[in-house]
Amino acid sequence: MRGQVRPTFGIEIGGRGQRAVLIGEEGRILDSTHSIDRGSSAPAIVETACLLIEQIIARRNLSTTSLQGIGIAFGGPVDAERGITIRSHRTNGFEQFPLASLIEERFGVRTVLENDARAAALGEFTFGAGRGSRNMVYLHLGSGVGGGIIVDGRLHHGVSMTSGELGHMVVTTNGPRCSCGKPGHLEAYASEGAIVERMRLQLAATSPETKANWLAQHGVTVKRIFDAYETDASAKAVVDETIQVIGLAIANLVTALNPDAVILGGHVTEAAMGLPGMVRAKIRQYGFDAAARHVAVASAQLGADSGVIGAAVLASRAS
Repeated sequence: MRGQVRPTFGIEIGGRGQRAVLIGEEGRILDSTHSIDRGSSAPAIVETACLLIEQIIARRNLSTTSLQGIGIAFGGPVDAERGITIRSHRTNGFEQFPLASLIEERFGVRTVLENDARAAALGEFTFGAGRGSRNMVYLHLGSGVGGGIIVDGRLHHGVSMTSGELGHMVVTTNGPRCSCGKPGHLEAYASEGAIVERMRLQLAATSPETKANWLAQHGVTVKRIFDAYETDASAKAVVDETIQVIGLAIANLVTALNPDAVILGGHVTEAAMGLPGMVRAKIRQYGFDAAARHVAVASAQLGADSGVIGAAVLASRAS
């Protein structure tokens, strides 16, 4: 690394366990370690995350004074300004939990906290597919649906720290219920589980042979559904509905925010070949022409690293 550039830690706490990543110049990953133990309580998870940081510090022969900062990408709602988690959908004890301050006290290094999807948005904006843009929308399609919004180069949070909760955009008034309990939200259509469930419902009305074929060959997955778009009527119906609701949501965002880039990330994007092109067509079909003509739509480039890289970017900016 050049000059006085110091490495930064990005920490991921979420459904895949805990992960610590040491990040250097230009978002380059220098070292990484993880634990699949999701922990039974918030303190246990924090202890695991700290042990992962300590492993890398020892392995790289670092001192805490050589670190620029620590950034945490947390899988749940957070108050980024106060450095506290609001709750976790997986683990008890994260209600109003002072996560950032606990890790900062442990290592004596400035520590910041962000929601994992918003952190991923910043990672893609800074070092990924959104690099070079000024205003960007990031949509994460995975086990849930989330995202982040960049306005004039800065991550937008909103008055109640809920900006970027794109999975709770209303795409129909009488659709299936979302995980939050309200009907017709994007997540109820475009999450990995929702897409697979709608395909299963389609298969229930097909012939026994068709159903058996789908269930016998590695089961129903998002990739299989999108791959079968041209050859299977049930898969086509599910994909068309999925693209329709994603397209409506993004077209509204493009019209309202006028971004220069829309980045699609998460497991669904990785599995769904051609998704950016399909969404781009819907934006042009439904969006305001002056905004729709000038927006680029692309898949994320950083994959599973986008959140930890984005958290490290936040930490470096805060130091």
